[in-house]
Amino acid sequence: MFYCNPGHSDMETDVFIAGSGPIGALYAKRCVDAGLKVIMVELGAADSLTSRPKVNSNIPTTHKRTVQFAPGNVMVPGYHKKNEIDFQKDIDRFVNVIKAALSTVSVPTSNTAVPTLDPASFSNSQNKPFLNLSKNPAQNPFINLGAEAVTRGVGGMTTHWTCATPRFNPYVELPELESDPETNKLVWSRLYDEAEKIIGTSSKEFDYSIRHNLVLRTLQEKYEGTGRVFKPLPLACHRLSDPQYVEWHSAEQIFETLFTDESKAKLFTLMTNHRCTRVVMNSNTPNKYKVEAAEVKCLLPKEEGRGEQEGTFFIRAKSYVIACGSVATAQVLANSQRPKHGPLKANDDTNAVIETPLTPNLGKYITEQPMTFCQIVLDASLINSVPKDPYHLKWWAEEVRQHEAKFPHDPISIPFHDPDPQVTTPFTKEHPWHTQIHRDAFSYGAVAENIDTRLIVDYRFFGYVEPREMNRVVFQKFYEDMYGMPQATFEFQMSQDDQDRSRRMMADMCDCALKLGGYLPGSEPQFMTPGLALHLAGTVRAGLSRKEHVADTNCKVWDFDNLYVGGNGVIPTGFGANPTLTSLCYAIRGSADIIRKLTGKHVA
Repeated sequence: MFYCNPGHSDMETDVFIAGSGPIGALYAKRCVDAGLKVIMVELGAADSLTSRPKVNSNIPTTHKRTVQFAPGNVMVPGYHKKNEIDFQKDIDRFVNVIKAALSTVSVPTSNTAVPTLDPASFSNSQNKPFLNLSKNPAQNPFINLGAEAVTRGVGGMTTHWTCATPRFNPYVELPELESDPETNKLVWSRLYDEAEKIIGTSSKEFDYSIRHNLVLRTLQEKYEGTGRVFKPLPLACHRLSDPQYVEWHSAEQIFETLFTDESKAKLFTLMTNHRCTRVVMNSNTPNKYKVEAAEVKCLLPKEEGRGEQEGTFFIRAKSYVIACGSVATAQVLANSQRPKHGPLKANDDTNAVIETPLTPNLGKYITEQPMTFCQIVLDASLINSVPKDPYHLKWWAEEVRQHEAKFPHDPISIPFHDPDPQVTTPFTKEHPWHTQIHRDAFSYGAVAENIDTRLIVDYRFFGYVEPREMNRVVFQKFYEDMYGMPQATFEFQMSQDDQDRSRRMMADMCDCALKLGGYLPGSEPQFMTPGLALHLAGTVRAGLSRKEHVADTNCKVWDFDNLYVGGNGVIPTGFGANPTLTSLCYAIRGSADIIRKLTGKHVA
């Protein structure tokens, strides 16, 4: 059920979860499936909804994905917004949806004079920084992740993500869950198998696309004999009965039975527009801690006259999961250790950061991905080859024939509804970067309306950086973000090896791009603003020892009996690939540990 206003001071449950992205959703689903009662709080709203039939309805399950708003259906949150028909028809329009969903984490303040300002207007001549809307006077712009952003709302980033779900390279990217390398690979293989089933990964949904085959086979031919592998990009999606449409997967697929199955819905409560402010930590013995309650605030109380204290309450649980994104998860843990302070005094250091003695590695060793980008216009020889059916595929020839018959004046023989290319050359020791050679919507790279997008291919290459203690996110003691939480501040620099690797990645992208066509003017090869990949990790890293990690390999915070973390922040390694699938694997382990402790059941 949706729960927007508790109306009483305390609630109790088996498992408390902060955050409703795919990781929080997975914790919730597995715990509810095991018979545990779950309360989940989400800072944002449930603005991405779809209609799904109840489990006990008479609607055939084979038609489940095509039935909309039928009698007996229920609303399920976390739906991928790209599934809307407008964006299925025109992917470039989705760029604005992504932009609207993202909030930049740390924006340095500026007090630059504006000489053309109306003389009677307010001018900040006192050299005091503006503080509103996450402006951060403590942020050094030279060591910032300037494009790092978050999405607040049920489903998190999966309401607009690319759905790319590659596995990590076992020799460079893969974290340690077991000390023995071969055992570690076997454990990860089983986890990846399960995570792919949960999120619905497929590498076959674009097999019947002319452009996909043209891009994929051309690159395979161009790199033949080099050992370089090009293959379909694994994506969490499935093609619908009308093959021109695809359903993109999100947290909604994980949440679904918690809303459609009445017996499970009774065990699950989702509270939107609620902030998990902190967890209340107690210690009965030295170096042994336990969470007693989660402090939660209703941000949109319905009744007039409710004071702040009335809007704040506590949820008591047996286990607590903080899985509200790499930044916010660390933010909640830092705020839980934030000392109370009165009004600022003259000698206070306004740039002071919160110390976190209970989690000494919190926010350290963070990683992000250097990113290169360009767009190319496909070579004329490739476009001119389309009517000739170069790969002798019967479906190809028929698609071209039908299109040319219907649109004889179209200079391009590719059908308008032809699916986009989705190609990758995987991360390897020799080429240690993840690649996406495709057409998709990001917060950048939209194509002008006078360009036929059937001609355009995007190149996005993602590198990795070495985890280093000096790279960190800290939280300000006195400055707060727009939601009243400690302001996040980044201190991030690439090592010389990271820089050299990034240059090699750029050279590789350029070489690969020119094998397909020429650069689209305005989208020539470029490095993107740090943080734009939105794959921040390491803020609450999980590992085999306390020395450099916040949590163990089951995502339980060290020295705490009942506190767990989730999300990309738990990944302790540098990586180039999209991290969501790997984060789901960690959530499988974490939820299994909770279920074992609370029920005695051992789940895979």
